[in-house]
Amino acid sequence: MLDVRTLLVPLVLTAIFSAGALCLVNRQNLPVPGVARWAIGNAIGAVGMFFSAAREVLPDFLGVVASNSLIVLALVFLLTGFQQFVGRPSSLRPGLVLTVIVAVALSYFVYIDPSISARVMIMSAISSIFSAISAWFLLRPGPSPILVRRICGMVNLSLSFFYAIRFYVSSGETITDFFSGATFIVGVHLFGFIHILINTFAQLILISEWLNADLKRQASADPLTGALNRRSFGLAACKSLAHAERSNEPLTVLLFDLDHFKRANDTRGHAFGDELLCRFAALAQSSLRTEDSFCRFGGEEFVALLPNTDAKEAVVVADRLRRTYAQDESARCVNGTVSIGIASFIKGDSLDSLMRRADSALYQAKAAGRDCCILAPNDAGIAFVPAREVVSPA
Repeated sequence: MLDVRTLLVPLVLTAIFSAGALCLVNRQNLPVPGVARWAIGNAIGAVGMFFSAAREVLPDFLGVVASNSLIVLALVFLLTGFQQFVGRPSSLRPGLVLTVIVAVALSYFVYIDPSISARVMIMSAISSIFSAISAWFLLRPGPSPILVRRICGMVNLSLSFFYAIRFYVSSGETITDFFSGATFIVGVHLFGFIHILINTFAQLILISEWLNADLKRQASADPLTGALNRRSFGLAACKSLAHAERSNEPLTVLLFDLDHFKRANDTRGHAFGDELLCRFAALAQSSLRTEDSFCRFGGEEFVALLPNTDAKEAVVVADRLRRTYAQDESARCVNGTVSIGIASFIKGDSLDSLMRRADSALYQAKAAGRDCCILAPNDAGIAFVPAREVVSPA
């Protein structure tokens, strides 16, 4: 039979290794959310497990109360780290309050009514709940990497079930010696070792894949506005055009130009100009669908590609965005408006030909006094028409 002390040694060493690896990642100033709390959680957990392993030579306060309270605090940091990683709000305050409550409860079952079984039940219940919450955050839809998050989530879910069983067994069994070597106690620590090991590698893989995904985002996005760059837009547009050609589904391009942007940039400064660009990009991206492609085309020009959208529907989208931007606080400071050229896909169109027609429509919008949407002629010979005459906005 394995000795519990023997199992606690690799538990402590694994937690130290995990904390060290995560600290190294954090010291690189990489923008991965949650890493700092994971590192702190593993470090605190290592100290707690060390106190637990040395409980025979330590006072009960350190060997029992402090060790288990530190393990709860470690779970708090690990859980809030997962919350940060998946982009959820996180606060340490409730966890700190819980840690104090646990410390008081453990003190009661050490000094007033000594009971190892009760202490095991407390720790099992808390560990089960924390593991279940971690699994819930990881298994919910969220940012990539999806596969690794699911694996890590399933590990935490299985751990939650294990601790629930541990709670149930402890409630009907009197434990007189924590280091007795009973199969149940050994199994608890063996599973704990496996869990820490898997979670450590899962955290490192999550970090690696998050960084890879972030590099891809940086390579495909405009660094100022977060919109697609021209290269990524070109790739997405070619796929959409090919699909429209095969399926005969409508496809429309919107070409935007912020009116009098240079004047605002010169009079209010480049920082204000950057703010205008970012605000317009944010408004546009919130107005468009996930399947639409939105790109900063250059300077103050943006372009949106709307699959499965005909000219009439695109006019509504464009004019709604035109009015929304004109009412934005940043734009109103400089009477900012936007002109929009709209062109619909015609059989045989290339991206260049479609963009040329949208650009011609944009030129007409500028010539018509700006702050309007103009629909380019299609193959039926429809003339340039102000969009608000095509559709009456709601």
